[in-house]
Amino acid sequence: MKIKVSEEQLTKAIERLIGIDIIVDTEEEARRALGLILQKTETTKRPDYKGFKEIKLSQKVEHATTAMEHTTVYIIEFVLEDESQLPIEIALIQELQKIFRVTR
Repeated sequence: MKIKVSEEQLTKAIERLIGIDIIVDTEEEARRALGLILQKTETTKRPDYKGFKEIKLSQKVEHATTAMEHTTVYIIEFVLEDESQLPIEIALIQELQKIFRVTR
């Protein structure tokens, strides 16, 4: 499964959870920010969290109406070892969405 997170949601989550104000300009910076956020989640502390093969992140620029107006979003993809790990994937997505929803 995948979720979409805006650059602003990432930076506000870092500010709220970690207490630092950052700028996210690149995919690598977003990946590092996501790593900091994941460290603060309860789901990643569960033993079955090891069922994730990887968490991918890709950058996408969305254009609202003109080439001048754009928003950078990040697509976070959760890759499982096998489908039996689906409950942990859902739990992590729910927890992350709560974090990012608060930061809007």
